Amino acid sequence: MFDFLKKKLGNAINSFSKKVEESSTEKEEKRIEEPIKEETPVEEVVEEELAEETPTEPLPEIKTIEKTIEISKIKKTEEESKKFKAKLKTKLKHGLIGKIKLSEKEISEFCWDFEMLLMESDVEIEAAQKLSSELKEILLGSELTRGDITSQIKNLIRQVLEKNMAEENFDLVEKSKENQPFIIMFIGPNGAGKTTTIAKIANMFLENKKTVVLAAADTFRAGSIQQIEEHAKKLNVKVVKHDYGADPAAVAYDAVASAKANKTDVVLIDTAGRQQTNVNLMDELGKVNRVAKPNLKIFVGEALAGQALIDQVETFKEKIGLDGVILTKIDTDVKGGGAISILTKLNLPILYVGTGQKYSDIIRFTPELILDRIL
Repeated sequence: MFDFLKKKLGNAINSFSKKVEESSTEKEEKRIEEPIKEETPVEEVVEEELAEETPTEPLPEIKTIEKTIEISKIKKTEEESKKFKAKLKTKLKHGLIGKIKLSEKEISEFCWDFEMLLMESDVEIEAAQKLSSELKEILLGSELTRGDITSQIKNLIRQVLEKNMAEENFDLVEKSKENQPFIIMFIGPNGAGKTTTIAKIANMFLENKKTVVLAAADTFRAGSIQQIEEHAKKLNVKVVKHDYGADPAAVAYDAVASAKANKTDVVLIDTAGRQQTNVNLMDELGKVNRVAKPNLKIFVGEALAGQALIDQVETFKEKIGLDGVILTKIDTDVKGGGAISILTKLNLPILYVGTGQKYSDIIRFTPELILDRIL
C-alpha cells in the first residue's frame, strides 16, 4: 500500500539530507581553516622578531633563553589550536555539533522535487502546489540540527500533510442516532465496488445492533438487483426492489416508507453507477436525492483511480452535494495521491476505506493510515 509514494519520497529526502550534510560540513571546515591560511606561520613571525631585535654583537645568555621559552609557548599554542580544530572537524563530520540554516536555493530545489513526486503519485496539481508551497514556507523558517537531517525533514513534511489532511470525519453508527430512519444514499462511478461497500456498511450497523433495510435503486445495470439481494440474504436484512427499468426514485421512496412503518434504524440506498459526464443519469440521481431526502450522501470510488477520482468527486459534489467519501481497494493503491487530493483540495472527509472482499474488510479512515506508511 502506497509503496510508490513511499519509495519516491524516501529517495528524495535521503538524497536531500545527504547533500545538505555534506554541503554544510564543507562550509564549516572551510571556515575553520580560514584563520590558519590567513596567518603567517608562527615560526616565521618569531624568526622575524628575533632578527629585528638581535644586535650585531652577541646577545646576553639570558635574552636567548627568554626567546627560546617564548618560541616554545607559541608553538605549543599552535599545536593545541590544531588539535582543537581537528576535533571540531571530526565532530562536524559525525554531526555532533552545530545548526544548519538551509539556503533558499536548496529549499526551492527540494520543494520542486517534492511537488513533482506528489504529482507522479496522482496528487492533483493544485493540491501538490499547495503542499509544496507550505513545505517551502516552513523550511525557510527552520534550522536543522546536525546528525539526523532525514528524520527532521520527514517530521516537517508530516506536519504539512497532517495540517491539510485533518478534515474531520465521523462514525456512521454514532451519526445514525440523529434521526430514525437514518437515510444514506451511496453514489459513484461504475465498477468502484459500491454495492459491496453498502453490504459492508450494513454489516457494520448490524454488529452495532441497528436494523437495516437496503434499497435496490440501481435499476439500470443488469444483475444489480440480484447482487444486492444476495448480500441481503447473507446478512439477513430486508431489501426493497422494483423491476429493472423502474424509476430509482420510486424504489428509494418505498424503502424509506418501509423503514418508517417498521421502525427500521437505517436505510441504505444503492444507486446506479454513472460517469459524472452523463447528464441524464446525473439528473436522475438528483431526483432520487429530492425524493428520498437522505441524511447523508456518500461517494464511493476506487482509491487507485488517480486524477479521474478527483474529477468524479468534484463533479458529484457540485451537482448533487456530498457529505463524505469511502475509498475502495485501498490495499491495492501503490500511490495514495487520490486520498491526499480529496482531503487537501476538495475538503471532504474520507470516512472509511475498503481493504478486502470480506464484510469486515472496512476500516475508519485516519490520516495516519497514509502518513505512517509513506513516512
